[in-house]
Amino acid sequence: MTDKPQIVDQQAHDAFCTFAHNMGLDPDDLWVGRYVDYEWEHGRHVFEHACPSLEGQHALEFGCNYGATAIVLATLGVTVTAIDINEQYVELAKLNAARYGLSENITFLHVTDTTQLPFETAQFDLVSCNSVLEYVPIDILQKVQGEIDRVLAKNGLIFIAGTSNRIWPKEVHSGKWWVNYLPPRLDHILFAGQNLERGVFPWQILRGFGNYQNADLTANGKAYLAAKASMGVAQNRLQILRITNRLLNLFGITVGLVTPSISVTLRKA
Repeated sequence: MTDKPQIVDQQAHDAFCTFAHNMGLDPDDLWVGRYVDYEWEHGRHVFEHACPSLEGQHALEFGCNYGATAIVLATLGVTVTAIDINEQYVELAKLNAARYGLSENITFLHVTDTTQLPFETAQFDLVSCNSVLEYVPIDILQKVQGEIDRVLAKNGLIFIAGTSNRIWPKEVHSGKWWVNYLPPRLDHILFAGQNLERGVFPWQILRGFGNYQNADLTANGKAYLAAKASMGVAQNRLQILRITNRLLNLFGITVGLVTPSISVTLRKA
């Protein structure tokens, strides 16, 4: 069993905390300095149950944020290339990887144009999109998905997780009600021009990348449910997920597509 990643470089840890403070972030916050712990207890299980042979795989972490998922994948033996459009996020992610002693296992890149990724065709075995696709402007989303498809090898997997689901009345990141049902062109009228967060529709996830199979559906949701159980989801909730998944499978749908945060694994045909 792979050991949980631990902070091993105090100098890099101090640099991480200083850089985070300079960004206006709290390095002790769950979603900043302790995000690796969260992803180890949650996202790790999705990877391990969907793809038992992770060792030696080459993954693209699309939208790496502060590097937590990339660090978890590297700990599992994956060679990771992690990108983000925010240069400061990339710098903080580099320091994050350094404090865990994983700098040599992860390549972090600042990529400003995600409609033209700086990678070879079929370069990666896996792609992780963790809470990121909902932040891609809708007018370029399908083009970005096409680029992700281009750089993923045949039979490769795309892991979608934590993506706000637009079929729900409450947007999960902002906590705002009903905005998912309103067209963005009304924002300047109803919300004084604010750029409100919105989710992504499940069919945009399923169809936008091209010719892909819903790997969760192929496995009758077993990997998804096993991952949830490994995360420590309460038995009563787990039972609801099992029953819901069984019913949805009759219609060719998996339960992770209808939860407030979309979770689905896609396999390239």
